[in-house]
Order: sequence, then C-alpha cells, then structure tokens
Amino acid sequence: MVKKMIKKRKIIVLLILIFILLLTGCGKNKKDEDTNNKVIQELDYLDTKIVNILNKLNNITLRNYNLSKEEIQKEENSSNSMPEGNKDNNTNEQKESDGQSNNSSKTEETNITVTSMEPKNILSIDETNIDWNMIKQEIEIINETWSIVLLDLSYLNVDNNDILNFSSVLNDTLLSIKDENKVNTLVNTAKLYSFIPIFEKQLKDNKEIQIIKQVKSHLLNAYSNVEQNNWVDIEKNISLSEETFKNIIGNSEYMKNKEYKVNKTYVLLKELQNSLKYKDKNIFYLKYKNLIESINML
Repeated sequence: MVKKMIKKRKIIVLLILIFILLLTGCGKNKKDEDTNNKVIQELDYLDTKIVNILNKLNNITLRNYNLSKEEIQKEENSSNSMPEGNKDNNTNEQKESDGQSNNSSKTEETNITVTSMEPKNILSIDETNIDWNMIKQEIEIINETWSIVLLDLSYLNVDNNDILNFSSVLNDTLLSIKDENKVNTLVNTAKLYSFIPIFEKQLKDNKEIQIIKQVKSHLLNAYSNVEQNNWVDIEKNISLSEETFKNIIGNSEYMKNKEYKVNKTYVLLKELQNSLKYKDKNIFYLKYKNLIESINML
C-alpha cells in the first residue's frame, strides 16, 4: 500500500515537472516571437533612416512638393468711436463728462501665415548644397537605436560577426559624416543598409520582404556609385537588383494580391536599367526616385 502511494506521488511530481517545463518553454517561445517582431520593426525604422540619409546627400525627396510657410504682416485700422447714430445722441454727455469727443483710432499689426507648395524637380536639384547638420542628427539617431537593436539581435542568436560588422561600418559612417565627406558617406551608408536583409534573413520574417530589401540594397549600392561616375559597378548592381527581383515575380502566392504593384516596380527597374546607357547622373536620380518609391509600396 505504501509502495503504491510512493509510486503515485512520484508520478504526480513527474507530471508537475513536465507541466512546468512546458509552461517555461511556451513562455520562452512567446518571448522569442515578441522579440522577433520587435526587431523587425526596429530594422524597418533603420531602413527608413538610412535611406533618408542617402537621399539627403543629393537633396532627393520622395515627395513631389515641399510645403513652405511665409508670414505676412497686415495693418488694420481699429476705431474706438461709437456708431454715428449713437454718437450724435451722446455728444453732449461725452463733452460734459470727458471734456472731449472719444473718436480716436489706432493701427494694429497682425501676422498672416501663407502656406504654398513648391515643386521638387530632380532635374534641377542642387547636389552640392548638403544639409550636413540634418544628416548628423539622423546618424546619431541611428547610433542610439543600434545600441538597443544589437541586444535584441544577439538574444535571437543572429550571427555575432554580422552584428560586429554593422557596428564597424556604422563607425566608418559616423566618421565620414563628421568629416562631411560626401563620397565616403554614400559608400558607407549604402554598405550599412546591406546588413538589413542579412539580419532579416536570420529572423522569422516574410521571405518576400527580405528579398525586396535585398533588391533595395543592390539599388542603393548602385546609387552610391553615381557620384563617382562608376558606371561599371552601377550596371552590375542594377543587374543584381533585377535578378533578385525575379524571385518575387516567380512567387505566384505573393503575386495574387500585389500583381499590379510588382509589375509596375519591375517596369520601373527596367526603365532605370535602360537609362544607364546615357551615363547621366540626373536621369539616374529621376529613375531611381520613381523606382524606390514603388519598392517602398510593396
């Protein structure tokens, strides 16, 4: 009887331990999933910030118009006199009490804010007038964000060498921006972006999104070489963009709901590729702007 009770207790204890282990495992899986989703959002944020720096280096904006505000001063006359009808009836009373007529006036200034829309034309952009202060602010934000992201990436067992290499390139980028060196900043910032698809490939994420970001990385590498007129590397990277993008076109499941957007993006990619024969910077930037806007919509 005693042996049976002991055996029964052992079974109960064993079941409790198994239950605890299952709960612990479920809790860890839930934490892993939450961290994974958090990192994906963090990488999307870095994506936006990095591309923004690259565009600012050539004063390219993805909006067709910029809003500008201007304050206009307007003078208004204000009178303290009473209406004519009342003025006649009360003239004597005013003269007796005040000894004079209260018919004074004064000028007041008011500010009116006028908002206008200024077109942003790629063919007339000033590539030399770079807002380095704004770019320095952006890279410092990236640097602060990275200190959080790298911990999350480490927790998810992302390759430590990739994390260390991103940190190294980030330092190179910080230095080139501090020195206001446009060519080095373009190259380093594009290299910085190339780690985003590398990280996402190691996460539990939509495979198609990772491919799209790889396409984007090749495009940004091409863009970073335009300032140096390195058309050989530009053509290589655009060809890599097209080859990678074909993996999206070949995915019938992904194409179901995004066929129009995917086809439009591919057409714009071919337009950029065909324009390379002119070896013209402004034509490249014009086609690049249209293409990257379309990629961002996928």
